[in-house]
Amino acid sequence: MGGERSLACGRGIGLNGPQTLGNSAFFWVVWAIGLALMIALPLLASRYQIINASNILISSILAMSLCLIWGYGGILSLGQASFYCIGGYAYGIAGINLIQSSGNTELAILAGIIVPVGFAAVLGAMMFYSRLQGVYVAILTLVVSLLLGLFMRQTADPFYAIGKAAFGGMNGLKPAGAGDPGVPPLTFRFAEYSWVFDGRGIGFYWLTLAIVVLVYLGLRWLVNSSFGYKLIACREDLDRTETMGYDIRLIQLTVFCLSAAIAGLSGALYTAWGAYIHPDGFSVAPNILVVIWVVVGGRKDLTSVVISTMLLSWIALELAPYGEVSLLIQGLILVVAMLIAPDGIVAQFGAFIGRMIARKPRIAPNSWKEKIA
Repeated sequence: MGGERSLACGRGIGLNGPQTLGNSAFFWVVWAIGLALMIALPLLASRYQIINASNILISSILAMSLCLIWGYGGILSLGQASFYCIGGYAYGIAGINLIQSSGNTELAILAGIIVPVGFAAVLGAMMFYSRLQGVYVAILTLVVSLLLGLFMRQTADPFYAIGKAAFGGMNGLKPAGAGDPGVPPLTFRFAEYSWVFDGRGIGFYWLTLAIVVLVYLGLRWLVNSSFGYKLIACREDLDRTETMGYDIRLIQLTVFCLSAAIAGLSGALYTAWGAYIHPDGFSVAPNILVVIWVVVGGRKDLTSVVISTMLLSWIALELAPYGEVSLLIQGLILVVAMLIAPDGIVAQFGAFIGRMIARKPRIAPNSWKEKIA
């Protein structure tokens, strides 16, 4: 009865459904325990580990943005890191200018979301209303990302500045220095009170964790809603979905902009975390890295993607002293995942566990009674 009540509650608020793995009471109990452990992590880990954990959480937000558009929408974007960087630059530029006048970065966070959405709206309208699909969208998004990176590397001249924020060319936006205001930390003000969330602090970790939970739950609700079903229909068969009367171009454009908003939010958080952002984020490696996270987890499930992103990011952190070896090993993991678990290693393992839990014990027939009878 308790499990049925939990499932009914989940369905009532739209968090459970066929588009997501983990719809049982057992899943939500494990999920709550995992969340409690993550909340308590600052009490158990060192400051260095907490700083890196914040960055890993930010990466999981970026991965969920690609999971939404590719796993559920069927649109492979190889330029997802570009929206991440656009959001980071937007936050940094707005924050540098606003922190001096208003003393907060609330509008800077909004800029980190709105600017990538505006860029995605223009790019997406050109792609989807000209009926670009499949590999052409993947190639175009990657090319646009590379072009943006090329442009940002040429902005060392003081001419390239907005207000007090200079683009910085190859160096990008940097922390505060001598005569340079620098990228400010997250700062919120209400009346005479103010809260500063420095990327090196525990408060920033908890804030980022709260945002990850909200994004995760919001996307679970979305993909199990009526819009989510339209999205799945577009992924499975665009032509058939269009013949049923749905505006597939608008659906694709909407999810493209939504994924850009989530990626931009993660970029803004990253810039606030490290107080810097530079053009290297527009290059091939960061864009492919996001794809690796999603493929290894299972692109059609949010939970699997979050888990794989955290695990792979932790592996990359441990291998950081070895330079490019980290990316090489993650690439090998991608190859293995595509060969032995095309639906994602984490997703298939989770599905297996779910089947084992759901399986009822089999009762052997009483053959001896049958013989006596």
